[in-house]
Amino acid sequence: MGRIPERVIDEILDKADIESVVGHYVSFTKRSGSNLKGLCPFHSEKTPSFNVNTQKNIYKCFGCGKGGNAINFIMNIESLSYPEAVKFLGARYGIDVPEEDSDYREAGIKQHKDRVKKLLADAEAFYIDEFRNSPDASKARSYAEGRQLDKETCEKFGIGYAPAEWGVLKSFLAKKGYTEDEMKDSGLFTVSREGDKIFELFRGRLMFPIKDAFGNTIAFGGRNLGSELPKYINSPDSAVYKKQDNLYAYNIAKKERSKTLIVVEGYMDVIAMHKAGFSNTVAALGTAFTDSQLRLCARTGNCEEVVFFFDSDAAGQNAALRAIQMMIKYLRRMSGMSLIIKIAKVPGGKDPDEFIRQNGSEAFARVVDSAQTVAEYLAQRAYNDNVDDKGKLDTARYLNDICLYGSWSDDEIARDIIASEASKKLDMRLEVIINRMAGLASNDREREAMMEARGLGRMKEGELDHRRKSGSDEMPQGYYDSQVPPPEYAAPNAPQGESVPNTDPLPFNVDEQTRISQDEIADPLQISLMAHALSLNELLCDKSMVDKEDIVRAGDFTCVNLKKMIREYYEIYTVGQGVSIARFIDVMSKYVLNGRPAEDVILEAMTQCDKYQDSRVLRDMYLAILYKVRLEAMTIKEDDLVRQLSVSTGEDKDKIISELKKIDLYKNKIKDKESRI
Repeated sequence: MGRIPERVIDEILDKADIESVVGHYVSFTKRSGSNLKGLCPFHSEKTPSFNVNTQKNIYKCFGCGKGGNAINFIMNIESLSYPEAVKFLGARYGIDVPEEDSDYREAGIKQHKDRVKKLLADAEAFYIDEFRNSPDASKARSYAEGRQLDKETCEKFGIGYAPAEWGVLKSFLAKKGYTEDEMKDSGLFTVSREGDKIFELFRGRLMFPIKDAFGNTIAFGGRNLGSELPKYINSPDSAVYKKQDNLYAYNIAKKERSKTLIVVEGYMDVIAMHKAGFSNTVAALGTAFTDSQLRLCARTGNCEEVVFFFDSDAAGQNAALRAIQMMIKYLRRMSGMSLIIKIAKVPGGKDPDEFIRQNGSEAFARVVDSAQTVAEYLAQRAYNDNVDDKGKLDTARYLNDICLYGSWSDDEIARDIIASEASKKLDMRLEVIINRMAGLASNDREREAMMEARGLGRMKEGELDHRRKSGSDEMPQGYYDSQVPPPEYAAPNAPQGESVPNTDPLPFNVDEQTRISQDEIADPLQISLMAHALSLNELLCDKSMVDKEDIVRAGDFTCVNLKKMIREYYEIYTVGQGVSIARFIDVMSKYVLNGRPAEDVILEAMTQCDKYQDSRVLRDMYLAILYKVRLEAMTIKEDDLVRQLSVSTGEDKDKIISELKKIDLYKNKIKDKESRI
């Protein structure tokens, strides 16, 4: 899909005013100037905490924290991707939404993606041929035979083998005429530390091609054939692949047009179940199950119910709880979707593949038939988690879990099922438990705190991992360094994103110690600085309001993501007009701050600026924060130089003293400005 032109985005945000967009879903109960208030559509509440600002064209809920522009609202309320939400609004407001090529203007993005897909198809053929004919693949063939993968099954699923030798696939694809850029964008290669070499991501592994709904190969999974870790590695997101939007074997399962779709966790589980006659089986792809994948399930032919199998260990069962919470929220929003969700568990803690090999397909069919509804599973889960080996129930924890699980749903029948057994076990009236569930449902913050206490964490439906550009299937730290390439390759980096150097002019150099793993960590004061700068907006670069040297810059932030955001802000800034906050939300939606979506964090901080009715008061608050941030940065640098001074001699010592004098002058200058506010 090509990129939607910026002018179209601007036109949609201009015509699709936030009041009319949100008004289709929310009844406003109060109006005060440019602010509207109503009950939040994203969480249950009795007292309105959902606000719309018609002047800024944005919304913000002070209960659950969600906020954004009209496009972001439609994405959340309708569970659509960004392009889908833009087209949704375009259709509603009569705006044509064409697509333009941007990243690959000369060759065209469609042509590039077609080339990458063809490369992946050729790679699949290469892996299959290696699996069938290469002496190096004997171990892979033995493994497949041991897992009862016959020839027909291997052909059906395109089972292949990635040679252990370096450079074999690269050489094969180069002879086919593919460029290194096309190889990089395929997800099959990674890049050396110097950035001038590429080499295979998969080596010495059994290969599972991942296909889209139309049967096109878009990615791969690879299993080790020994004891080395990780057992599986998966393709990263690429030009043609987004793991959160796909399911393994979906292209086969959808043809069954079955009323039931089965979701398991692994490639081998899927293959074993297809062999046993359960061709309506798919698997998630190395990430938490997402609402995009649930929507895909719902679009599968005659599908009426989805049965999930999660691993029986603690991690698998916690994943089940997170997935259930996500699915309940999604189904509540999609009121027109009638889909039954069930949870099944393989007896004895086995995975489906092992159980089928030991007990046969008929026994497994009974396991599928015995799957529990979500309400039944949660009721049983709350009890199992809180009873010890001697049968003693921890009643306090049990009550907390029961009420937490019940608060996820606003279905009275589901709540009654979850609460009914609890009332007997606790000798407590059913109404008391249900009322507690309702109370939690209206208190999002308390519910989140209970989730944290249960070790489940905040449920962001895969969004944060996607923003961080590294899913759960990325390599563990040091994996690549342990896979030492031949001398002609430079030692590779782990795929953790790129560091952003500080190129902004300062009175003197300030060393940045920011590690990539800390890109999203932001100091509250610096978040406030960003919020105040955005609130000033068109006045930020007004010489009559703010001196040129007092305009915030990327160098004022230690948080890498804040640096990136302010740079992008100035790229679209127009002197005298500033930047549409609704438009800038699109920029913020790419980033994470302190474990939360950046737009939620910044919009929350900007609400503190709304109380300043006078623009000069807002300006003064901005300057006060800016000066404090800069003084803190100079103090840190000064302390570091003082430590160096104690062990320095000669010319080095003279340079440090000179630098300290500059710092002192600069700090005095800031303090003088600060005193005049």
